[in-house]
Amino acid sequence: MKKVLLVFVSVLSLTIQAQDRPQRGPYNTLPGGVVDGVAIQEEVPVRAKVEYEYVRASDVTWQKRVFSRIDARETMNHDIFFPYDAFDGDLASGSMYRPSNASEIDDPTWNKDQRRWSLWTVIMRHIFLGDLTVYRVASEFYPDAEDGYSLKYPIQRQGQNDYFEVKKYQKDVTSLMASGGLGPKLRIYRPLSEDTMDVIRTEQSLQEYLDSLRSDSDYEELFGIDQEKLQDWWNLTTVNSPVRKDAISMFVPSSNIVAYHIKEDWYFDKERSVLDKRIIALAPVARYTFEEPEEGETAVRGELLVYDQLGKPYKFDAQANEFLEYTGRVEEREMFWLYFDELRNVIVNYYVYNDQNDAQWMSFDDLFWKRKFSSVIYRVSDKFDREIQDYKFGVDALYEAEKVKESIRDWEHNLWHF
Repeated sequence: MKKVLLVFVSVLSLTIQAQDRPQRGPYNTLPGGVVDGVAIQEEVPVRAKVEYEYVRASDVTWQKRVFSRIDARETMNHDIFFPYDAFDGDLASGSMYRPSNASEIDDPTWNKDQRRWSLWTVIMRHIFLGDLTVYRVASEFYPDAEDGYSLKYPIQRQGQNDYFEVKKYQKDVTSLMASGGLGPKLRIYRPLSEDTMDVIRTEQSLQEYLDSLRSDSDYEELFGIDQEKLQDWWNLTTVNSPVRKDAISMFVPSSNIVAYHIKEDWYFDKERSVLDKRIIALAPVARYTFEEPEEGETAVRGELLVYDQLGKPYKFDAQANEFLEYTGRVEEREMFWLYFDELRNVIVNYYVYNDQNDAQWMSFDDLFWKRKFSSVIYRVSDKFDREIQDYKFGVDALYEAEKVKESIRDWEHNLWHF
């Protein structure tokens, strides 16, 4: 009897916890008892990923590290990139989507499809939820050497709610997923002298600072500002620096993701007698500003661009404190890297659209496992440690990528033939 009671209490506690958690995926129940479909599907059925086959190091007789590009322009890849999402807001005031806790992640200001999402939408959502570790593309100390594909530069976090509770973590992660800059300075109007002054952070507490201003007759109180928000601005500012309001930023929508780069190992397992492939890491690719480097210098990563509905790029201008249309050169770069085995725990519960049958969708994990995507090799492990585009250009680069793939196939063929 005690065992039965214990099991009942455990199930009840898990049910209560599940009710408090945000939805894991698209659902079809709407307010007012509306069901958008035949059957009620409150969330994507929770599944567990299929673990990779265990491979002993002594069984790997041949291995090649391959980097490939999954391009959004390829028809076969549309299931990964569509449908698009969008964030409410404008280029003058920035994004209105600013979740302050986990329950606000699915705020209506983040417009996304009700039943299915793109891979980018899923990735962003679970970065907010704290389910994914974000790896920088380069070290903070050596930003020019972009070797982040080695997963050496994680943005450290202590818990799942770090995005909402740890300001530095939120700032670091947001800087990779959004374009923007510093918020406008907080200024106070002085009625006697008829001018304004910047609020400068002092070693005092915020309350002590406000009390000191109230004793000055040439001061008008900060009306209409939420005191909790004012306290956050004060805490985020270093001493002797001007206090700034919320940063103006725009999160990158899924329409701005032009590709995904994957790092994988192609290897021959003699125990199973198969030439297999395993994805190690994945990186979303977006467009950045580009400036031609001086002779003898390395090109420096530019600023992340956001695009409007007409496809025009915009760059944040710090002096104007707003987004202005950008007309210069553009380059595509990785935003950050994700460890794919960790990502699989998330994408196994999100479905990809099936053109033939709305009731039978495969998950994103199934899509990658079955390799139902088109990719082009842009780099392989070699003694030069370089990308194909560093020594081949245009169509020749595509031919070189196919040449690499054919050489691997020939190796496998010769293995069995001879």
